[in-house]
Amino acid sequence: MNLTKTQKTLIGILHFLPIIGMIFYFIFFFSFFLGNLEHFENDVQTGRPPLAFFRGFVGAFVILILTILISLGIKIFDIIHLTRSNKNDSSNKVLMWILLFVFTGTISEIVYYFIEI
Repeated sequence: MNLTKTQKTLIGILHFLPIIGMIFYFIFFFSFFLGNLEHFENDVQTGRPPLAFFRGFVGAFVILILTILISLGIKIFDIIHLTRSNKNDSSNKVLMWILLFVFTGTISEIVYYFIEI
C-alpha cells in the first residue's frame, strides 16, 4: 500500500488520538466529579435525583465512545495495511502483528506505525 507523506502524517496523528482521548476522558471525569461534589451532596440531602450528575456523564460517554471508535478504526486500518503490504511474505509476521494488535492495543499500533508505515 503506497501512501503519500501527507497521508502518513495524518495516520500518525490518528494513531495517537486514542491516548489523547483517554487523557481528556480522565480529565473531564475527575474535574466534573470533583467540581460538582457539593451539588451532589445537596441533591442527596434534599432527596432530589442528581440530574447534573447524569448530564455530566453524557459528555464523558461521548468522549469515551469517540475514543473507542477511533481506536477500532485505527486497528482495522493497520490490519488492512499489514495484509496488503505483506501479500507475498511467507513468515508469521502478519500473524504476529495481528496478535499484538488484538492483545496490546494502542501501544502496538503506535509501534507498527513507526516500524512499518
